[in-house]
Amino acid sequence: MNRIKGIIYDIIGLLARIGFRQKSAQKKLLIIRVDEIGDYMLWRNFLNEITAAGLYRDHEIHFCGNKSWKQLFERFDADTVQKSFWIDKTKFKKELGYRFRFLRMIYRQGYDTVINPTFSRDKRYDDSIVKAAAAKQRIGMVANTESIRSYEKGYDKHLYTRLFDYPERPVFEFFRNKLFTSFVTGIPSAVEDTRIPPALLETFEGLPQKYVVVFPGSRSASRIWPTANFIAVASHLFKTQGFTMVICGAAGDKKYTDAFCEAYTYPFVDLTGKTSLTAMLSVLHQASLLLSVDTGSVHLAAAVGCPVIGIFNGSQYKRFAPYPSTMAAHFYPCYPDAIEKDLADEHLVKSKYEFVIAEPYANVPVSKVIKAADLFFGR
Repeated sequence: MNRIKGIIYDIIGLLARIGFRQKSAQKKLLIIRVDEIGDYMLWRNFLNEITAAGLYRDHEIHFCGNKSWKQLFERFDADTVQKSFWIDKTKFKKELGYRFRFLRMIYRQGYDTVINPTFSRDKRYDDSIVKAAAAKQRIGMVANTESIRSYEKGYDKHLYTRLFDYPERPVFEFFRNKLFTSFVTGIPSAVEDTRIPPALLETFEGLPQKYVVVFPGSRSASRIWPTANFIAVASHLFKTQGFTMVICGAAGDKKYTDAFCEAYTYPFVDLTGKTSLTAMLSVLHQASLLLSVDTGSVHLAAAVGCPVIGIFNGSQYKRFAPYPSTMAAHFYPCYPDAIEKDLADEHLVKSKYEFVIAEPYANVPVSKVIKAADLFFGR
């Protein structure tokens, strides 16, 4: 079935590249970033270096992004480009008409150069947009093979004209982005972290004086930590530190946040579905701690200096977590005991934990998370 879908997508892409293209006296550059919030947060501070590079100073610069984090881009980064396009990835996957119209719109822009700074490239998403752009210069990374199906290997053989390769594994994604930016611009990158200056954050009123943010949900059911575990840690933080819990998540996390709120017996504020992404940054900036599973929330917190205790299972170890202490001084990942033992072996990390693994997040013991909290708060 996936092969048939792939063939259909290929036909749609081919049809979208038929017909006229805009012609402009000014050269055009398209930058594509359509992956998730965490990926964007680990990259966004490099955008200005690319757009300001001498190579592209005479270009009209466009950006193609994921609609799910459009609010963040429009708040902090919109002034770096002249035009932006926003993809609904669910519709792009399921609605063939939407897919055709989006790719055709990209094709008709008449780009001279396209840059795709994504390591985990995907034939059906970002690479299909690169192909539709039909630019003379196409710059990307040698792909992470995890998302490439066996029967699709080699599909991108002639897709890019320049490819950045950094074979060292593991490497924190921020540093890979830094190296790629230097590869694109020809100038060493000066970006040192993912921070968003506090002065740019909006004001969020009505929060408790002393609180911990709890993110008990995830779009991926495989990343869920049991509600009872969150409650045990939150109860400990209230009893020992007097923290009110501020429960956060998107509307899609409601079944997890509701389960927490229904069973938790100490003071809390439920902000599920009540904050924009930009407001969420302000909530995190004022918090004493974030307690969360492995989601985009940990990257939002790191960008505003909020300490993090995260529930991880060892997947893609050192690519997305833990953060280097120079970038986030208080970032505490908690792993299942058996996984933590493996992670001490450098050879095992390289051979087993580069990609996603199936270890249940539920195997992270409550006692380990409580110990991390106690160490952070000096108990």
